[in-house]
Amino acid sequence: MSDAAHPDSSPPLKVLVVDGDERVRESLAGLLGIGRRCVVVGSASHPGQALALLSETRPDVIVIDPRLPEVDGGRAFIERARALVPSVRVVVMSWSDAFEREALAGGVDAFIRKTFRPRELLDAVEAACRPSRA
Repeated sequence: MSDAAHPDSSPPLKVLVVDGDERVRESLAGLLGIGRRCVVVGSASHPGQALALLSETRPDVIVIDPRLPEVDGGRAFIERARALVPSVRVVVMSWSDAFEREALAGGVDAFIRKTFRPRELLDAVEAACRPSRA
């Protein structure tokens, strides 16, 4: 990639999108491609598929809806994901305001409501990658 695409010369963040709705996955992929700050390396409709793609693509960030079947709030999925790729960051999307505190307490790096604006999605992905995670 040229420096014109990335003024800071940093490579784009690799993102894996996990959501049960194909339209949501497609929309997220389009939004994440804005400005070439991110590249979607895969999308999955369920956790098993996501874990297989995670091993294959080794993304920097996973954007996931925690209400998918088999995700059980996300904690077990996050643990399995980080066992496969310890450096992976997790952004949770939810309709629920109440889920934010639980998500952040459960090891999520960033939270975004599904009513987000495009810029907020990109900001959440970038925030998840900042080195402030303990």
